[in-house]
Amino acid sequence: MDTGLLIALLNPTIALALGAAFLVLWSYQRHRPYLAVLAISYSLSAAGFLLQYFTLPIGMPLTKLTSNICFTIAACCLASAVIHRYGRKVPYVGIAVLAGGGLASLCWFLFVAPDLTWRILAMNFAFGGISLLVAAELRPVRNNGPTEKILFVLSLLSGVNFFVRTLAVVIAHGPFASYDGFYGSSYWTTALLSHALLSLLIALCLFSAAALDVLKALKTETYTDPLSGLLNRRGFEERGMLLLQHCASARFPVALVLADLDHFKALNDVHG
Repeated sequence: MDTGLLIALLNPTIALALGAAFLVLWSYQRHRPYLAVLAISYSLSAAGFLLQYFTLPIGMPLTKLTSNICFTIAACCLASAVIHRYGRKVPYVGIAVLAGGGLASLCWFLFVAPDLTWRILAMNFAFGGISLLVAAELRPVRNNGPTEKILFVLSLLSGVNFFVRTLAVVIAHGPFASYDGFYGSSYWTTALLSHALLSLLIALCLFSAAALDVLKALKTETYTDPLSGLLNRRGFEERGMLLLQHCASARFPVALVLADLDHFKALNDVHG
């Protein structure tokens, strides 16, 4: 197989596989809608890459616009899903402004003043801004666990990739006058490889987060009384031992408050 074709099929294949995996995961965890949003994001990303190589009957300019719309919606879905997963309020306005600004600039340099280099810069800067917005939202929760910290770092790296890599390649090997030889250029090759790497790392991190959610839910069910929502004996003993160890190491005083709910047994027997 031709190396160029292999690289071309790399991203849509990875994106479709990840989208299918998130869709299957969501089918078993319908109470976590962010998984469905991630499936949509990766599927649209695959469509965007395929449309870069195949021209629809509507013509090349509209095909390129459709491809970039797929990329933009995919980026917005991914950003929203990651932020929502960690309990942060999704900045829809900020995401919409960045995405809309990128697409508006793309349309200007596609239909009004055609310039491939400026189209590249416009879309990459929009995606870089969305990545940094995600990093800003994850910053307050980055110390809550390993997945939060890894996703925070990946968001920063993604922003650096869209800004620094794009500028460096355009300055070194640009400008790009047309699509002749564009898909064999250093810009497109680095874009494909960096996207494949970052999308895989982000997906693996989110898969780990989903697995941790399941384990946390199972642990909660094991240690919690379903009727009252309070810790059962096993959960109370384990939590108590952890607190006693913490107080002993920190040399804090320990106090235990015992309470008896009057007539609880009688109410339970009567009203059950």
